[in-house]
Amino acid sequence: MASRGKGKQKPKAKQRLTLKGKQTLRPYLSEGLELPFTEFLVRYGDFGPEELVEENISSRQGETIDWDMVEAQVDMLFDGEELNIANELLGSLDHLGYLGIDLSDLAKQLKVNEEYVDQVRKKLMREVEPFGLGSVSQREFKQLLKELNLDSRDHPIDLPEERLRVTTPDFALELVDGKLEVNVSEKYEYLIQNTQGIPRMVAEYRKDLVMRLANFLVQHCGEKILEHKPCFVTLDHAAQELGVSKSTVSRLVRSKAFTFGGRVYPVEHFFGRSVKGVPQEELMLEIIDILKSMPTATDAQVSQLLRLRRGWKFSRRTVNKYRHMVAEYLQD
Repeated sequence: MASRGKGKQKPKAKQRLTLKGKQTLRPYLSEGLELPFTEFLVRYGDFGPEELVEENISSRQGETIDWDMVEAQVDMLFDGEELNIANELLGSLDHLGYLGIDLSDLAKQLKVNEEYVDQVRKKLMREVEPFGLGSVSQREFKQLLKELNLDSRDHPIDLPEERLRVTTPDFALELVDGKLEVNVSEKYEYLIQNTQGIPRMVAEYRKDLVMRLANFLVQHCGEKILEHKPCFVTLDHAAQELGVSKSTVSRLVRSKAFTFGGRVYPVEHFFGRSVKGVPQEELMLEIIDILKSMPTATDAQVSQLLRLRRGWKFSRRTVNKYRHMVAEYLQD
């Protein structure tokens, strides 16, 4: 009886160890999935940034300011003539949040005193988040952040005008005998062969999921990719087929990219979400349809057409954001 009791205890001890091991690994696996590939290689391997240059692909930095939230704040903080001026200021900002028009010209256009326009601009800079909107120069912006005791790092408007985001693709698609084939970066195998312990386990885990995700995209979006047309799938669908949680897929697709035919495709663009109750894929396809028939339409005109055609109310800033996202599909 005693020996049988001991026999039952061993599997339990092993099970507790396995659970403890999983708990120890979980934060590393989560981080390993979410990091952009370049950062992942530097974090978990012995790669230096200079060794990644040949595989780096430059793509324009995406918009980071939530313009809908900005406009909502302006509506709450301003009223009367101030609101009118604040909206004109918003319409004169570039995509980074800097003022793109001379204050005197704006004052003449609005037929108000230039000092009054500047007063509203400074209120916009100090009371609407992200702080600094309407700055006339990076120097003024930096000074404001210093006065407000804020950190400039990662601030959405603290980016050079032509900043490029460097992306190292996790995988590439190639057309072989009329079919798309997946080629995961060779650096994964190098990492697996030349590391041990946690870095190796994280590399194996990420490589396996990236390969399965790539095959999932080929299976469900392969034809659209070949035709260079937008395609959308859901996180739930991917989670079900990959056998992982929805949150795991969300981390997996974030900051990932692949190449095909000389173009870079952000993986997360294939995963639709809701935008003010409208499926993202429907919004993007409608904007594509409008711009194909009216290539020179302004953001305001596209916004009006979305309202007339579908009853959707989107600001011109939201239109501008998705216009940039679909630009790749308007080149052909």
